Amino acid sequence: MFSCSVWSPKGGVGKSTLSINLAARLALETSRPRVLLVDLDAQQSGRTWAAQAKQCGHTVPFDVAASDAQASAYDIVIFDHAPGMLDASALKSQVTLMPLLPSFFDAAAAIKGQADQVAKGRRVMLLPNRLEMNFASDIAFLAGFVGKPYIRKRKAYQATIARGLTIYADKSGIRGLHEARREMDNTIDALIDLAAA
Repeated sequence: MFSCSVWSPKGGVGKSTLSINLAARLALETSRPRVLLVDLDAQQSGRTWAAQAKQCGHTVPFDVAASDAQASAYDIVIFDHAPGMLDASALKSQVTLMPLLPSFFDAAAAIKGQADQVAKGRRVMLLPNRLEMNFASDIAFLAGFVGKPYIRKRKAYQATIARGLTIYADKSGIRGLHEARREMDNTIDALIDLAAA
């Protein structure tokens, strides 16, 4: 079983959007694994998205639950955590993905959070998120992550989520999906490598 906690000490950094798209991509594996997204955030973003998808007539390619009570029945479990303190389920996951925005305060909180988790023996990957490549400050921020995956600020992420879709939905007509998929694929490759290390 592969398991990943998506967590940040700060809110509003894109945890739920990343969690939903990670689960969607992993559900596409040729082995057709059973994938569970555990929505532990009080905002219930994952559960709200799944309800929106069903209301729009879309098939959700993975299960969404409020707890990990049935996690042992799945091949892959993605935990979408609330910001702040990690709950006990985080200790069950193999890796922690920490999205961070290109700002001083977000980076400072994420780096401290990463250090705290590494000190507890956790495998942690920082993921620069919502980067705008026409901003010199974002390019400078990214220089600290050379050779590592990152996510650009793209309309495709929010456009798909708002429609109850993921970036892996076919025939959605949304622009920029190819590039968004490549970013997410790179992220998943790095997470799997980290889990295997």
